[in-house]
Amino acid sequence: MVQSNDSFRALPILENSPQGNNQRFLRFPLNGKVNGLLPLADLRGVIQVALTEILPVPQTAEFLLGIMNWRGEAIWILDLAGLLGATHWCRRENVRNSGMAMLVQVQNQTVGLLVEQVNTIEVYDSQERLAISASMLPARLKSFLQGYFMDAQGSPLMLVDTHTVIQALQSL
Repeated sequence: MVQSNDSFRALPILENSPQGNNQRFLRFPLNGKVNGLLPLADLRGVIQVALTEILPVPQTAEFLLGIMNWRGEAIWILDLAGLLGATHWCRRENVRNSGMAMLVQVQNQTVGLLVEQVNTIEVYDSQERLAISASMLPARLKSFLQGYFMDAQGSPLMLVDTHTVIQALQSL
């Protein structure tokens, strides 16, 4: 279930092509220059999160902001851009007091991937996904991505590998 707010607007659902290669993705900014995509199939919901709702947990990885109560369930909130090598949420120049958590569920555990905002739902043909070359990104960053698509303006949209992100959390 996606909650609506000013930074998220629902778009009409586009039908898959007869070949069935189209997939729907949620688009969001990873940093000022790069946008990411998260497969809608991996998404349980999107919620707005105030930083005051997150309880920090000592001696955890820096990208883990802490835990919060969501519908009576304790869920981890992680700084997705921070995990991918960007400046930690709390050290950014214009620190925001809230963000949008994209909720994903793996093995009965819900995790919130915190980003500044979510933008649109977009459809891409899975056969048009491009591989990330070794020289494009650092290996650590590349390991969290499944590839990328090019948008209509020619900008890359990095496809986040939800399962690898969750494995990073579970390996701590």
